[in-house]
Amino acid sequence: MKDSGQGADGAQALKPNQLATVSKRKLQANRENAKKSTGPKTPRGKAYSRRNALKHGLFAMHIMDFDVLDEDPQQYEELLQGLREQYRPIGQAEELEVERAALCWWRLKRVWRYENVVNRVARRDFTWTELDRQDEWLKEQDKEANELIVLLQSAKKEIEEGACEIPQELKQKMFAASPGFEAVWSGIERVTQKELNEPETAKFVRRLSAPDRSSLPALQNVIRAVGLLEWLRKSRHHSIVEIAVGQNAIPNCEALDRILRYETTIERNLSRALDRLERLQRRRRGELVPPPLSVHLTR
Repeated sequence: MKDSGQGADGAQALKPNQLATVSKRKLQANRENAKKSTGPKTPRGKAYSRRNALKHGLFAMHIMDFDVLDEDPQQYEELLQGLREQYRPIGQAEELEVERAALCWWRLKRVWRYENVVNRVARRDFTWTELDRQDEWLKEQDKEANELIVLLQSAKKEIEEGACEIPQELKQKMFAASPGFEAVWSGIERVTQKELNEPETAKFVRRLSAPDRSSLPALQNVIRAVGLLEWLRKSRHHSIVEIAVGQNAIPNCEALDRILRYETTIERNLSRALDRLERLQRRRRGELVPPPLSVHLTR
């Protein structure tokens, strides 16, 4: 008589708790092996894996539409799954309305994408056109600023060599190089004098030697003027680009009309899909379903 603890082939039979232990070990081994998987590595494999989520649904056969528009089908699937979790459709009719709503939201995203591209192209083309048109004016302004900076650097050198003031002849050359610079220079002198009269600055100035104290205002005027001219030179180029960008912050009339008509149509379809979904769910729950709003409006 065979031992009851052995099977027909003489091997010891596994008890239920032993079977559970083996299953747990196998499960753990499977998990460890799964961690070693890195997924698809080739571009072709990655392209196929992107489509893994789209296995069913009304639009599952249109996977290539995402590739044509350089879109990620996984993001669409995440949108669809999110709406399913929110509305919890039951039955094919409710499922189709959820899918229709997901497609409407996705098409609205395309509207924003189209608008952004239209603006980017317009800004790119118009910016270069505007820079070309303003090129001569910019060159004249830069030339004038460069002449002034050269004269100011010459004045700075004379001050550092012992002069207490900018020579009057040099000032006249600066004012002649740029007729509007004389008024700017007067403003610079007022700002410098106000700064030197401040208590903290005045305390620092009193510690300087007599020659340095006497030349400090002229030196500060020159430094401030050079900084202002360099800042203006940069801001001129920036302002032209800013103007070009600002003029194309919204699409042109043709593109804007297309966007508005397309967006209005999508939003209308989205509202209808959600309204039909709500009516289907209320009817399924046995609730009173009033006639559609369009019925009231036509009466």
